[in-house]
Amino acid sequence: MKTTVRTRSLGLAAVAAGAIFAADIAAAQEFTIGVSWRHFQEERWKIDEAGILSVLEAGGHTYVSADAQADPVKQVTDIESLIASGVDALIVLAQDSQAVLPALERAHEEGIPVVAYDAPIDDPRALFVSFDNVAVGRLMAEAMLEEMPTGNWALIEGDSAHSIVQVFREGQMQALQPKIDAGEITIIAQQNIENWRPDAAQAAVDQILTANANDVDAVLAMNDGMSGGAAAALEAQGLDDVALSGQDGETAALNRIAKGQQTVTIWKNATDLGQAAAEAAVAMAGGAAPGDVPGTVTAQTISGADQPAILLEPIAITRGNLERVVDAGWISREALCDGVDDGGPAPCS
Repeated sequence: MKTTVRTRSLGLAAVAAGAIFAADIAAAQEFTIGVSWRHFQEERWKIDEAGILSVLEAGGHTYVSADAQADPVKQVTDIESLIASGVDALIVLAQDSQAVLPALERAHEEGIPVVAYDAPIDDPRALFVSFDNVAVGRLMAEAMLEEMPTGNWALIEGDSAHSIVQVFREGQMQALQPKIDAGEITIIAQQNIENWRPDAAQAAVDQILTANANDVDAVLAMNDGMSGGAAAALEAQGLDDVALSGQDGETAALNRIAKGQQTVTIWKNATDLGQAAAEAAVAMAGGAAPGDVPGTVTAQTISGADQPAILLEPIAITRGNLERVVDAGWISREALCDGVDDGGPAPCS
């Protein structure tokens, strides 16, 4: 099976602020960092990649990547190819957290350190770099409850093969379960979406609306791609008052929030995450143990083993605080406010 590999030999420059530890190591040696993407179909991953590249470029390191195209078998082959090419460290965004383990075992045997990126992998030897994903789920549900504290809710969840879905759900239920137990919220549907595909999410919400005669008050979608599909299904039925969630802070989702078509997105500054992963990979390529990388805490793997982790804080973005993403340069005012009528939220008024 052919592996798609993109390689960039990057120029020398000063290491970005905050990468002091990695800079000290990189000053003595340049490394090749391999990145295995589970797929490269979402806007989100291009932002993560730019963050990774900004650190590697600053240190004169080489970036090699492979796109598994949502195929767990291909991802194993990709990782083995990256190992064979002589990478000094790996960053792995797993398509299937279990299927990827044999390839990571080979990396450990070869002495190649591993960063488990964004999605948890049940490997305590890897450094997990992500956001606090329990908080992601909790913040999402809390913002939705402020908008729609009662009624019929549909849960549109990510691919069941991705262990991160369970983590998001745990956070969501911290906020939702008391309302469910009190009978104030009824879960009328809970649907996993293969590969988080927006078109599949749209079809699922279409079916849920039909099965419930459009009596749906909230759609708790786990990311912005799926919320886009859900929004299309709701719009087709003229349902403009249904609460809708997402995460990733995608441009289209932020614009929907400004237009009143989405309630919340959980902003996870993917640039910051990519930079943190690259800094950690460089540090470990230079000999640092995963637990000695600056900023690490102790987390638990899926099976409950202790694991070093770097966990960034997510932020819930609603119509009330859209200024944050504009002020941060995440989105332009023009893109945010495209199509927003007079009387829109503060950045657009």
